[in-house]
Formats: sequence, C-alpha cells, structure tokens
Amino acid sequence: MTGRCLFRDLMMGGASATALLAASSALAQSDGAPAAATAQAEEQASSAEEPEIVIRGVRGSLLRSIQAKRDADTIVDAISAEELGKFPNRNVAEALANIPGVTVGRDGRGEGRDITIRGLGENFAITTLNGRILPTDGSDRSFAFDVLPSEIISGAQVQKAVRASELEGSIGGNVDLRTARPLDRPGFHLSAAIEGQYNDLVEKGGYKISGVVSTTFANNTMGILIGASYNKYKFRTDNLGEYSITDGTEAGYGVDFDGDGQVNPDENGPAFIWPDYYSVGYVRGERERIGSAAAFQWKPSSNFELTIDGLYSRYEVTQHNYRSSNYLNPLGDDGSLRWDPASIETDTSHVVTNFAIDDLVSEVLTTDEPRKSQTWQLGGHIDWRATDRLKFGLDGYFGKARDNTGGQNRFVVAGIPGASAEFAARPGGIPDLAITIPGGRSLDQATNDDFRAHYIGIQGQNIEDETKGAKLDATYELGGAFKSISLGGAWTDREKTVATIDNQYTTSCNYCGYPFTFGQLDADVVRPGSGNGILGKLGGDFPRNFPMFDIDTYLAALPRADNNPAILDPNSCLDATGAPIPGCSLSPYPAGYSTQLIEPDLPASYRIKERTWAGYLQINLAGERWRGDIGARLVSTKVSSTGYGATIASIIPRAGTQDNDVNFNPVDAINGGGDYTRLLPAVNFAYDITDGLRVRLAASQAISRPTFGELSPAKDANSAQSGTYIIYDAGNPNLKPTEADQLDISLEYYPSNRLALTLAGFYKHITNFVSNVPVDVLITPSAQPANQQQSFPFVEYQVVNGDAADVYGVELGGQYFLDNGFGVQANLTYNRSRAKSGDVTTDLPGAIPFSANAKLFYERNGIGAQVSYSYQSRYVYAQSGNLGYLPVKEDPYHEMSASLSYDVTDNVSVYVQGSNLLGSDIRRFNTYRDVPNFYEYSGRSFFIGVRGRL
Repeated sequence: MTGRCLFRDLMMGGASATALLAASSALAQSDGAPAAATAQAEEQASSAEEPEIVIRGVRGSLLRSIQAKRDADTIVDAISAEELGKFPNRNVAEALANIPGVTVGRDGRGEGRDITIRGLGENFAITTLNGRILPTDGSDRSFAFDVLPSEIISGAQVQKAVRASELEGSIGGNVDLRTARPLDRPGFHLSAAIEGQYNDLVEKGGYKISGVVSTTFANNTMGILIGASYNKYKFRTDNLGEYSITDGTEAGYGVDFDGDGQVNPDENGPAFIWPDYYSVGYVRGERERIGSAAAFQWKPSSNFELTIDGLYSRYEVTQHNYRSSNYLNPLGDDGSLRWDPASIETDTSHVVTNFAIDDLVSEVLTTDEPRKSQTWQLGGHIDWRATDRLKFGLDGYFGKARDNTGGQNRFVVAGIPGASAEFAARPGGIPDLAITIPGGRSLDQATNDDFRAHYIGIQGQNIEDETKGAKLDATYELGGAFKSISLGGAWTDREKTVATIDNQYTTSCNYCGYPFTFGQLDADVVRPGSGNGILGKLGGDFPRNFPMFDIDTYLAALPRADNNPAILDPNSCLDATGAPIPGCSLSPYPAGYSTQLIEPDLPASYRIKERTWAGYLQINLAGERWRGDIGARLVSTKVSSTGYGATIASIIPRAGTQDNDVNFNPVDAINGGGDYTRLLPAVNFAYDITDGLRVRLAASQAISRPTFGELSPAKDANSAQSGTYIIYDAGNPNLKPTEADQLDISLEYYPSNRLALTLAGFYKHITNFVSNVPVDVLITPSAQPANQQQSFPFVEYQVVNGDAADVYGVELGGQYFLDNGFGVQANLTYNRSRAKSGDVTTDLPGAIPFSANAKLFYERNGIGAQVSYSYQSRYVYAQSGNLGYLPVKEDPYHEMSASLSYDVTDNVSVYVQGSNLLGSDIRRFNTYRDVPNFYEYSGRSFFIGVRGRL
C-alpha cells in the first residue's frame, strides 16, 4: 500500500468515525445544544471562580492567547498584545518565536525577519493580515516581518492544522496577523510611547515614537482606530561575509596537496578542499521605518457588521559593507603555483588547513546596499446574518509592495597586487590570514599609492508585488450533531515583477586588472580603517582593521584617467580575440571611458502572474463533549511566466587577472507557465475528556506553491566575468506545488486560568519537494575565437521538483501564574526530518531539531519585569553550498532578553529593555568544523522609554 493510499484510508476512517459520533450524539441530544455553548458556559463559570484575570500586561496577554487557542476550531497557537499598541516583543517575528514550533530567522542586522514553522522554511508558510495575503517587497513569497512595526499589530495566530474553509498554500503553517479593531474596546483610548535606542557596536543610537488612538460613537455602533510608529536608528554588524570553497584533485591542479612528495596522477583521486575567496569586514548603516494602520467599523445591529481597514509601511535602509577580500586559489592566472609547497598541510578529511601564498592581490571592497520598501493594503469585510440560520461573510482586498533600488546597489573593489599571506584553519572559528603587502608592511599601512582600481559593479532590482482577492463564505446552521454546513469560494490574483538594472554587461570590468593606483591619479580615495577591532569576540590573526574607501569618492576619481597620457590602457593593444596587436603602442583611456553605463539586465529579470480559484464544502459537527469538521477544498491555479536568457558568444581571459571578457548573444524572452488543480481534503476533531482536558485530531492534504524566483525561466551566466563558472537563476516555470499529507494530534489541559499545559505531535510526508540542485554542464561559446579555450565547465543551479521529505515532531508548552505576581511560560519543540536532494540526504534545510523558549515574569505594585531565553539547536542550513556534497550547517543559537518597567502613575510608565544580552552570534560551516561558511555578530541592544495611556 502506498503512503498516499494509506493516508486516504486514514482520512476516510476519520470521517467515518466522526459521522458515527455525530449520529450517536444526535440520538442522545434532544435539544441539539452545541457543545461550544456548553464549553463557553464552563469557561465563564471558571472565570467567575478565578476573578484574578487582568487585562493589561504579560499575564493578560498570555491569558488571551490561551483563550484563543481554546476557542479555535483546529490546532492553533496565538499571541496577543499586552495592551493597545504594545506587542509582547519589539519585532513581530521575534514575538512569533515564543510559539511552540516557530523559530525566527534574523536578517543579519540584529532583527528577526522571517520565521520557520515546524521545521519548514519561510517559503512553506503564508502570512496574511486580517485573513488576506500580504504582498512582499522581496523576490519570493516569504513575508519580511521587519517592514511591520509591532505597535500596529494587536495579535497573531499560527494555524498549524488545515480546515477546508481556510486559505490554502501553506504546509508549515498559516500566520495571520491582526490589526486592532475599535469595537473590540468601546470608548476612547489613547496610547503613546517614546524611546531611545543603543547598540554596543554603534557610536550613535536611535529613537522611536509611536501612538494609537481609538474611539467609538453613535451608541458604540461605529468606531475609528488609527495607529502609527516612526523609528530611526543606526546599526553595525561584523561578519565573515564570504568564505567560498572549491575542490580539486592533485592531478587536476598539479599540486601535492597531501605532502607525500608526489602528485597523484589519478584524475579520479581524492578531491581536496580549500578556500577560494576569504572576505571579512563589517556593515554599518541606518534604518528608518514608518508604519501606520487604521480601521473603521460599523455595527448597527447584531446581524450586520462592516469593517474597512488599511495598512501602510515605508522602510528604508542605508548600509555600507566594508570588507578585506582575498582570492586564494593555489594557481595563478598563468597556471603557475602560488602556494609554497612546503607550507601545505591537509587533514584526514582532505581539507587544506595551512598554506603560504605569494602573488596575492589583497583586495578591499565597499558595497552600498539600500532598501526602499513600501507596503500597503486596503480591505473590507462584511458579516451579515440574513436569517436565524443563514449567515454570510464577504471579504475583498487590494495590496501592493515595492522596493525600488534598481541600479542603486554598488559593489566596488580596489586591490594591491604583489602581496602575500599565510593561511591557517581554526576549527570552530575564522581561519588566520596574515597579509603582507609589498615593502613588508601590514595591510592597515596601505595608502593611495598601493591600491589600484578594479571592479565596479552597479546593480539592483525594482520589485513590485500586487495582490488582490475576494472570498464569499456562507454558513447554514442545521442544529443537532450536524451543527452547520459551510461553503464558499475565493479568488486571488497576484503579479510579481522583478526588473534588474545594472552595468554587468557594459562597464563593470572597465578597469579589471588593477591598471593604475589612485596615487597615479593624484586622488585621495583611501581612508584609514574605522572598523574599531573587527570581530573582537573572536581570536585569530586576520584583517581586523584595514583601509577603506567611499564609493562616491572612488568613482569621482576615475575621470582623471580619461585622456590622461600618464595612464595607459593595458588592453588597448589587444584585438577582439584577446591576442596582442603586433607593433601596437599602448594608448590612454578615451574620453568618457570612466562613465558607468547602467541598463536593464533582462537575464536577471522576470514577471510572474498567478491566478487561483478555490471552492470548498465543509460540514461542521458537534456533540455534548466533542466537535469537528470534515470537508474538502478544490484549488485551481494558473501560472504564466516571462523571463529572459542569453547564450554566451565568447569568453576571453583578461590579461593579468582571473577575470574574463564575456560577450553574450542577443537576449531572448523565455515564456512558460502551467496550471494545476488539487483537491485538498481536511478533517478536524476535538473531544473534551474532562472539563479541562481536550484532545484534538487533524488530518489533511496541503500544498505549498513554488517561490516566484523558482518559477522564473531566466538564466544568468554573468559570473563568468569574474572567472567563476556558475549559472544562477535557472528557474523552472513548470514547477508543481510541493504537496504534503499531514497528521496532527494535540492534548490541551486547562485546569484553571492559572495553569495551561499543551502537548502536540505532528507528521508530514512531503512530495514534489523543490530543490536547487547543482549540475555540471559544459558550455561551448557560439563565437569563441580559435586561439582561445573552446569549452568551459559550468555549474548550473537547476530548480526541480525533487524527492520526498518526511517531517515529524513533538511540541510541549505550558504557563503558570503564582499569587505573588510571578509567572512562567515555557515551550520546547523537537523536529525530526529527512530530505533527499540528488545524492545528498540530510535533515530538511531549515528544520531545527530542537528549540526551546522560556519566560519568567513578575507583575505587581506597578512593577513589571521579565527575562526571556530562547535556544535553537544546530541544524542543516542548506543541503549544498559551494560544493554540492557538503551541506551547510548552522551552530546553536542562544538569545536572552530582559525588560523592567514601573508605573509612575496609572497612566504613565517608564521602561528599560535589552536584547541579545548573551552577545550571541551566527556561525555556519560546510560540514567540517574547519571549513566555515558564514559568521555574523550584531551586538547587544538596549532601549529606554516612557509610555502613556488614557
């Protein structure tokens, strides 16, 4: 029996059992009162016995979250604002991390940005706002939570099991964010706060101002709410920004890697691993975020309610990345050995751990990486009870997100030829790289007379995402065990456009080869380093303080080389094939040569249109101590995709460098797309074993759609210009959705309002898993000169529907309130997964095997204090990095935060908070501990503020 057949039998068995229970309950109940009403009465009675429930503060937030979980029709977890305009955490993503099974991914600048649910990455979840799909400012589907100020969010639910009536598209979970509603709290309410911010890596801090006002009128039948937040602050991050690796055999490179005194002639001998590029540095920048939300409600009677709400966010980031970057390949451009043979050492895993290198070009690079994001959404919702038994829900929305930074990202490099270095691996840390520049000097002593102009990359993307949708739900109440029947339909239309603008095919390599120093231009470009001890947390001998340059100053100096008889173009005596022209004398660069030409880069651009129709039928059931639903959702999706590609005409090496002059054939549009229809059944069942003990069961089939980048047919081989033969963006418009059979069980214990314990287990069998698989391809340029190499081995990262994956796990959570003002909340999650991609089998990328969160708090006599701790175990970050057979793993991460507040009066409080108090960092490595992949440290952050409310 196949897994899908077994799953179908389980679904049918669950449906049969639910129907039998419904029939028996219908015979046993004469009045047909639904169990939900009984449960509600019991909860109200419990509340009467426990009058200590508070509205404000952490305790009130946790109580509302548990109540939302108890009232839900399926397996969900929730978080709630502590009061109007005060979310539990500073960042929405980090607040969601308090939920069992949810872990947060950080953006590299100290903020949570995306989430993983039950071991499945952000692309397996959908994020909605008030039930509507949010547009995103990135190139994929995943929502970047950093664009939303937490002050405009009043709550969030993570739906972990599926109902037929709910929006499809998530396997990991559906995150629904909720903005506040004025009729939720009738009357006039006002909340405002101002705070200062500081980070121990930054000389200057920042500030935030926020406020929410809400009022109701017309006998509380109408209400308006408006919230806004403004935040501006500086940041810094120290990092190992790039550590790319490569491998090769002794026969292929002619190098005695293992030091046995001879070169192994076997082309299929063991492959040795070494660093190709090694780049360390720091990022410095500033963020500015403006967010607002508004809502209008009209409820003239209990039978009709209209809600109109909107959201707007503007998020701008200016950041500069300064790095010391070094190309460490053992062979020079002419094939000569750059490593000292006597210095080469390897370990038992064939990893090169030591070498000394001559003929090194010590590079320093600067990048400008702006982000200019705008997101907005407007929606309306009507709830109408047409009769005592029939009610309707109608919802419609329109939203748009954009990030307009095309041609504004800049990657500029200068280098010092003739340097040397000594490399030594440092297991668990960053390898030593002691650099010496000509004259026996250290790198930080370099000046304008040492640094030479090189690569100038200017690019960026204009991204626009437009979402719109509508849905109609109808529910007819039947009474008895067959409580009601629900049916409805939904329509969504989404268009994602990514337009890349750059100079990759025009002027990016005009000065490749380090043709002149800034001193020769009589230009003052190079500045002393201001890294202030880069990566001070780590031991080792690597560049910690090196010269830097401002990109505008760099570019402003280049026109001094135009028509300058003292500066000669080294390529002016090469013909189109790269061969020297006999008798030619070098000439200066022509007038205007320094002007950077920015143009659309079609091979890196695409447009994806996706339209979905869905309809569902769901039967809602209830008995004396149980309730459930059984239904199916029919989903039809059509995708049309337009991308662009250009084949390679020629690849000609640039003299004296590892770079190439790459010419492409004309760009052609590549159109594609497809459609698919899926029937997605779902069954949910809950049974109250006792008044405070409930068990839930759920079974469903779910889908998760490919990302937009994966659907793009574009192909980009531009990396060949830098001598790196990799084809990126090899998408596939014919991808099918990833599918999953899901089983869930949950046990919930609520003996009182003081104590709540939950235990959940889940299993997911995933098929059509989308993988990014490196494939070796041999490319022969169509117009390659006869005197040049005719074919080139490339690695093409192809996106395919891959093999199956299995994910299962257990979640445990609890909270307890003491009479003395103390309380505790804690949860832990265990995930187990296996996924296969090509010949590599690992845990599912992004699936964190073990995670835990704990919060200890105190609230009494106007004092509020809490300490929170979270832990994420080591996990597989990617199944393949630079080498397809070496998965990338990330080390455990610890996070601790704390806050202390005091109510000066009933309406005014002061507070202080701190995050990342343990000074945690992010470390990734390529399977072996002495082969790093990435390192990042963003410092500790502190906040102090005052908050008022009416």
